[in-house]
Amino acid sequence: MEIIEILGIADGPLSLADIVRRTGHSRATAHAILGELTARGWTTRLPDGSYSLGGRLVGLAVAISRADHLTRRAGPVLDALAEQVGLHCFLARRVGDEITIVVGSAPPGRAPGSAELLTANARMPLRPPACREFLAWAPPAERASWIATAPAPLRTRLALVLDAIRDRGASIERMTDDHVALMATLDSLKVPAGVRLRVDELLEQISTIDYLPDELGDNTIAAVTIGAPVFDAAGAVHASVVVCPRGHVDRTELDRLVDAARGCAAGLSEHCRAVSP
Repeated sequence: MEIIEILGIADGPLSLADIVRRTGHSRATAHAILGELTARGWTTRLPDGSYSLGGRLVGLAVAISRADHLTRRAGPVLDALAEQVGLHCFLARRVGDEITIVVGSAPPGRAPGSAELLTANARMPLRPPACREFLAWAPPAERASWIATAPAPLRTRLALVLDAIRDRGASIERMTDDHVALMATLDSLKVPAGVRLRVDELLEQISTIDYLPDELGDNTIAAVTIGAPVFDAAGAVHASVVVCPRGHVDRTELDRLVDAARGCAAGLSEHCRAVSP
């Protein structure tokens, strides 16, 4: 499974040496596993000796994607949202204790940039302070358990922020001046998705968490992302529609983006209720 996951997020085929280095397995063990995977069609051995995902696994992934009503519905909805707001957008889904970015969209005519790197099945753990919109509507015990895993100095603010997100209907990933400078640097480089995701996680840990109501004045607001919850038929948050301003916006524009993300998420929530048995 580890080898399949590594091949699934790689930018291209990997050599046996690459796989050994990334997994920590011995060469003999990795070779034996790849032999079995290749025999079953889950991986393919290319003429140069490198490996990629096999046709059987790709076909299975396509079949699963077709059966995934939310992801199928989200594609055209996100396309419309990206065109409406003129920004990159994506859908993140919760699976257990992880969040996976499953589909994304960019505004028409805009070349893919570094933000798009986060849409290629990127995953992140559901741990504070990230993914707050997934916990804001959670039962009190689950919220408390999640907050308790954060460093002690962050816990009071996290509790206040979750209440603010629930009242607002969306999270706002806060952007500092240092954050702006670092993101501009990353945008000028070709940074692998895994590295970019880790850098973003570190930035979240050193930045002020979200915005409380009295911190949102009429001035310019710096925001990385805006995340609105998608509810399943049971009323739990299992996905999030995320809009990526990744810069400074005035308060009127911020409110417009929040409303757009919430509207899109509400439509997907209704779809989830409609297709639920």
